[in-house]
Parts: sequence; C-alpha cells; structure tokens
Amino acid sequence: MKYWSEIKYKLTDHITVAMQLLLLMLGIYIFIMAEKERFWKIPMLFIGLMVWFFLQKKSKHPIIWIAFFALLVFDLYHFYFRVANHHFMLMFMVLPVIFYMYHQKRSILLKNIQMLLVIVILTSVVQKLLSSQFMSGDFYYYMMNKGSIFGTFLNFFPDSLEVAQSNRASMLALYALDPNEGEHIVLNNVFPYLGQISFLFAWATVAVEFLVAIAILWKPRHIVTHLLFLTMILGILCTRLETGFMALLAICGIFLCHNIKLRLLYVMIVMGCIALVVTKLGYH
Repeated sequence: MKYWSEIKYKLTDHITVAMQLLLLMLGIYIFIMAEKERFWKIPMLFIGLMVWFFLQKKSKHPIIWIAFFALLVFDLYHFYFRVANHHFMLMFMVLPVIFYMYHQKRSILLKNIQMLLVIVILTSVVQKLLSSQFMSGDFYYYMMNKGSIFGTFLNFFPDSLEVAQSNRASMLALYALDPNEGEHIVLNNVFPYLGQISFLFAWATVAVEFLVAIAILWKPRHIVTHLLFLTMILGILCTRLETGFMALLAICGIFLCHNIKLRLLYVMIVMGCIALVVTKLGYH
C-alpha cells in the first residue's frame, strides 16, 4: 500500500508526469538521430547544454525544450522525406509545451493536446479511406502473409510461421529478378480465409480510429474515452510494434486522463515502448 500511495502521489500532477516522459522520449530520439549531420549538431548540442546547465535557474526560457525543438526542425529540414510520423508528432507536442512554459495556463495546453490528437487520428482515418489498397484489405493481406504484422503471435503457430517465411523468401527472390521479365508469385495464406479477415480488419481499424477521435473531441477526459483510446494503442502494438508513435499517443493520454489507474496504464505503455526503442526493437 505504501508503494501504491507513492505512485498515486506521483501521478496526481499528470501534466508534470506527461512532460517528464515527453522530455525523456525527446532526449532518446535526439540521441538516436544525433549521428546524422553530426558536424552541425555538435555545436548546437554543446551550446544548448552549456546554457541549460549554467543558466537554467537564471533564465525564464525553457532552454532545453527550445534546444531540442531546434534539433527537430534541423532534422526535418535535412531529412524531410525520410523522417517518420512520430517526428512530426514530437514537434507538434513540444510546441504547446514551450508555449505553456510562458503562459502557464493548463487549460490551453490540454486543449492543444486534445486537438492535436483529434487531428492526428482523423487524418489517419481519412488517409485510410482514400486508399483503395487499404480499404480492400490488400494491405493487411500482404503484410500478414509475410509476417510483418502479428509477427509475434505467429510464433505460436509453427505452420503459419513457416508459410510466412516461405512467402518472404519468394518475395526476396522476386525482387532480385529483372522487373521487365514480368515474373510474378502467388502468396500462400498463413491462415484460412485471410482475404475476408483482412477486409474486415481494415474496416474495423477505420471504425475504431474514427470512434476514438470523436470520443476525444467530445469527451476528452471521460473514462470511456480513455478505455477506447487505450484499446486502440494496445491493439496497434499487438498488430505492429510502432513503439515511438504509440509512446507519444500514450503521453497525450496522460495529459488528458483524470483517472489515476488509467494514467498508470498509460505510463506503463510509455515505459515499455521506451525500453523497446532503446533496445532497438519495433518501429521507432
């Protein structure tokens, strides 16, 4: 009970907890990206760290946040066509936090996080609806047959795992051929009725994401909203280890959630994703 009391006390100030986890995630991401264009990043990091270390108590400016945001902008400029979705998500999460350091209005920060979440999830829904390949189930059919999603669970089905490995080997052999020869392969289904399953799963994905977006827009702090949001996050992690992006979504959940136990679940998801990111497992 003593430890639970300490945990509850720690989670009481959910904004501080969310900002701490966001800063941790941001620092890890900056470290991962640090080797790219290191010649320019060394002086930026050196000056930022020196100013933060010696002047953090004398300056009213959030120096470390601004320095990290500058590095995010730098990477966006140089690797615009290569950075993943979580890079943009990080930038749009850090900006409201920097503004919050100046205006100190919790309601504005939470509204910004809420609208960011709604826009991100609804954009995902629209992108899927506009993709005939996704809505037909072809995307899931292809990814399931080569074991790129639900790959962990395939280990419990040796026959299906063997089929997925055979499909991947066939794809690699096809990629090595001259495309002008017109060669093709036929994928073997890892499970029966995979075409129908893929079609239903695609529509279920869109329906769940749309429902979550509307719930966050309408009732951003309601317990049912966060149960739906947590279900979506955990469902995506079971489907595919999108560790970086799911960690950021969970941090947004901490910002908006008023239930202590659900906050703890969000924190556990963030910590788990961070552990996977640091050990380079999943898609970070």
